[in-house]
Amino acid sequence: MRAWKVILIGVIIAVLGIFAMGLGNDPRFIPSPLVGRPAFEINSPALDGGKNIVLSEYRGKWVMVNFWGSWCVSCIREHPALIELAKKLAKRDDFIIFGVDFKDTKDNANRFLERHGDPGYRHVFDPDQRVAIDWGVYGAPESFIVDPEGIVRFKQAGPIYRGWFEKKVLPLLTNKTVGGG
Repeated sequence: MRAWKVILIGVIIAVLGIFAMGLGNDPRFIPSPLVGRPAFEINSPALDGGKNIVLSEYRGKWVMVNFWGSWCVSCIREHPALIELAKKLAKRDDFIIFGVDFKDTKDNANRFLERHGDPGYRHVFDPDQRVAIDWGVYGAPESFIVDPEGIVRFKQAGPIYRGWFEKKVLPLLTNKTVGGG
């Protein structure tokens, strides 16, 4: 009987130890296999009907690729921060943003932008999720930061927020460190 008590206490301690190790982790952080690797090329139709958006045309600049959809509740929450960030970055010539509207219709996407505000940058229209699948997007919103050489340096799963750029991205622009979450 005594051996069972020792085993039971050992199992309980092991389970509690595993649980305690997980407490320090951010549950929203899901590592991306793309971080540190070349970004998948994007050469896709634009939501505005203009010429295709081609990622490689922005080589030499930092690029933020923001995946979103009109069906995404968190995208509504994120949108004011994107508008603010786009205005702030409009003065920089070394950083651009474009959106990827995926799993959506043009009408719904355009209504979203009319209702919540046009951030002032272009959007890829990806109704079949081909771009989103290439980039390993599992939900929305998700944002990726691509460096001037075309390497993915950061992935944000979930909405960006005011101050996010200064906290998460600005250090990348000066250090070129790899990160995520």
